[in-house]
Amino acid sequence: MTSRAPHRHAIESAAVDAHLQLVAWTRLPLYYVFDNLDVLTPYDALTAGQTGPRSVRTGSGAPYLLVPTTHCRAFNTAVGSRRHPSVASDAA
Repeated sequence: MTSRAPHRHAIESAAVDAHLQLVAWTRLPLYYVFDNLDVLTPYDALTAGQTGPRSVRTGSGAPYLLVPTTHCRAFNTAVGSRRHPSVASDAA
């Protein structure tokens, strides 16, 4: 989830912990992709995030990390840009 005013992404702390273990166990990359196509890894979220305030009145009350959007990478730099295959009709 992205906060519009302070420009931060919120990620549940338990999810980050579980994803760090999954990455270590499987050695597969894992990325969080947000609505504006910002990309973070679980490690990025853990190191750049700050624990958010806990609210009993709204939401699940689960602890979460707030990560500034300035610590994110662009989608194309993290995942790679799309390559268009050449089409025979383009060559003619």
